[in-house]
Amino acid sequence: MALPVSDAFPLFSAEGERRWVAGWDPRYLSPNGPHAREGLVFQTIKEGVGTATWVQTRHAPAAGVASFVYIVPDHHTAMVDVRVTPDSDNRSRASVKYRMTSLSSDADDFVRAFGEAFEDFMAQWAQAIQRHIVEGAALTRE
Repeated sequence: MALPVSDAFPLFSAEGERRWVAGWDPRYLSPNGPHAREGLVFQTIKEGVGTATWVQTRHAPAAGVASFVYIVPDHHTAMVDVRVTPDSDNRSRASVKYRMTSLSSDADDFVRAFGEAFEDFMAQWAQAIQRHIVEGAALTRE
């Protein structure tokens, strides 16, 4: 990313993703408000599967690390780890790790397909973030 870590890291927060993920619209449950921190609980709609309840389990801006756990009841759960590190002059690199588990036989194909398409999914993230950086504007909600 053509951003220093201090500018890139906030893009991987519940509120920060609103800037580059089309249709991302977190609803904050506890504590109220969009401030990234450990213990933040929010919900999003996972198209085609239901409501995901997220808990931010780690928020370490100085280390460039954020972790989340989310669950879509009776469907699947995931642990998401993000690490943003310096790359070169005012650039950074993000690595993202998902560990996903099916919670029902209905979700087995979903989880398998997610794993098979993960590289493409990350490439789409990279493109969306690059568009945000270049255009400098928030995406409109779908």
